[in-house]
Order: sequence, then C-alpha cells, then structure tokens
Amino acid sequence: MIRLVRILSVILLLGLAGRAATNQVATSVQLDERSIANATAGLVQYENLPKLGGKLISAGSGTGTAMVNHWAVEFTQLYPEVDLDIHGGGATTNVFSDFMAGKVDILPMSRTIPTNVVAEFKARFGYEPAEVVVGPDALGFYVNKNNPIAGLSMAQLEAIYSRSPAAGVEKVDFWGDVGVTGPLAQTPVTRYCLSKRHGAHSLFRETILKGAEYKFSVRFEAIHSSLVQAVGADEAGIAFDSVMFATARTRFVPLQGADGTYLMPDYENVISGKYPLIRPIRIVFHKKPGSELKPVLREFLRFAVSRRGQRINAMDGGYPITVDQQQQALKIIGDGH
Repeated sequence: MIRLVRILSVILLLGLAGRAATNQVATSVQLDERSIANATAGLVQYENLPKLGGKLISAGSGTGTAMVNHWAVEFTQLYPEVDLDIHGGGATTNVFSDFMAGKVDILPMSRTIPTNVVAEFKARFGYEPAEVVVGPDALGFYVNKNNPIAGLSMAQLEAIYSRSPAAGVEKVDFWGDVGVTGPLAQTPVTRYCLSKRHGAHSLFRETILKGAEYKFSVRFEAIHSSLVQAVGADEAGIAFDSVMFATARTRFVPLQGADGTYLMPDYENVISGKYPLIRPIRIVFHKKPGSELKPVLREFLRFAVSRRGQRINAMDGGYPITVDQQQQALKIIGDGH
C-alpha cells in the first residue's frame, strides 16, 4: 500500500499525471522505446523475492520523490504486503532532522547533502550517510514552444536571473537582448523559478548566480507542474527544471558548453558530462559499514537501480543510470541473500 501523507505529494502526483496526459508529442531530449532498451540493456535485471513485507518511509526532493513514486507503483504490485509511506515537498531542515532521528528511511535528493548535515550525522552515528545514484539528470531551460531563441550562454542566464550580475555581464531585460527577433524581441522576459525548497533553486543560485540573490521580478512556483505549465502558457516565459517534466507546449534552449558549442540536455550530453548543468539524483539512507540493510529497504533500492526500475524512470522522461553506476550502487546496497 502506498500512502501519500502530505498534500504536496498528492499535488505533485496530479501534476505528473497531467503532464503525462498532455505530453503526447515527444520532446527532442526524451528517449524513445528503442533508445531506452539500448540504454538499459547492460543493466542487471531485478529478481524479486517470493515474499516481502515491511514499511518504508521516504521524504525528500520533488524530482527524486517523483521517481520514487513511479517505482513504488510497480514495487507494491510485486509485494502487496509492503507499506510505502512517501512524502514530497523538498529536502528541508525538518526532513533531515527526521532522517537522523530514524523517522525517515530514505531521502531522495536532487542536490548534495549539506555539509553541516553530514557532519551532524557523523558525529551522532560515527559514519556518514550512505547514498546511491538512481538517475542522471540535467536542468533544462524551458521556453514556450513558439519562442525562437537559438541558445543561451552561462553569462546570459546570470543576466536574466541575477539581482547583481558580475561586472561585464550585459543586461538582459527583453528577449531581443539575447538575439531574439520578430514580435517577441521587444517583449520583457518573464522569469520563473522553483521555490527554495527545491534543489534546482539552490543549484542554479550556487552555480550560475555565484551566490547572488534572484531578481525581484522572478516568479517562484511551489511545484514542478505549475512551473512548466506557466511557461507553456506564456510566450515570454523562461524557467529551469529537471528534463523529466517536458511538455508539448514547451521546448528546451541549448546552452553553451565549455568548448563554446551549444548543447541540448539530451541523454548523450548528460551521460558524457558535456552539458553544463547536470546533477545526479541520489537516494540517501542509513547503512552502518559492515551491516545489512533491512530487507524492504534493500529490495526497494535494488529495484530502483535495476534494469526494470531504470526502464520505468526512462519511460516517464528521466535518464537511466550507466552500468558502472549500477555496479557501484549494488555494491553499496549489498545483496543480503
């Protein structure tokens, strides 16, 4: 049984369902079925146990929680006696406190664990929290499908969003300032961003804004679906979020890479590390060195990184992990059989 105990988790699921219903036209970065089969062909398949019970509590980032929800549906079909208690809403201070208190089993994370949290955890338990990569991800820059923008550099992104851009960064207020011609050129840029509860908010601020504050004009959204839908309805809009949330009414803007070329956030560019804004989605959990995980936790993690679990992730717009990432994850998780 899957219990979604926070209303935000329910909203997140409704948003994802709406995206799946409207996204009938595949975007240029999503993998088709043949590509998914090829990308996951080398991964070890999941072998389920005859029977499994127990309870697992998950709380963390919106993107990571979306992935956990996808796996949970099939996992509970395999194991009807398992109770999955899934919370969304972002990786907050309360979530970290609950994790250290043993009230949460897994933390889906779209960013690294704060160093102070790691230090507090180690001081309490004598070892650092364990983590496995469950999906490569990238921050894609969404614009309306009718926006003709050809590409953006890191400096232009800084100029669009930063309240105090670095010296020498040219001002961007209108779409014409970044090379757009036609009717949109004289239209002010409408900036959207996820709230600070989300990993994308902090990653962009640290990486592109260099710690500066967002412009006062930025419109903050609480959930992924409302963010992307806002851009789909606004021809002057721009937003950034995981590539998982692509819709038929939006498209991605190529970003300038380290070598000067403009790159889409597609699977090849993310796996190779060429795309400039990539991040691994992780699941963080308790595991004392040399000990075994409780069976329900172990099996859920094994399922998540298996070929079966990664196919589920990719079918809903995510990217599968590599064979090396899977082998590393399975080593950390342990077999337990």
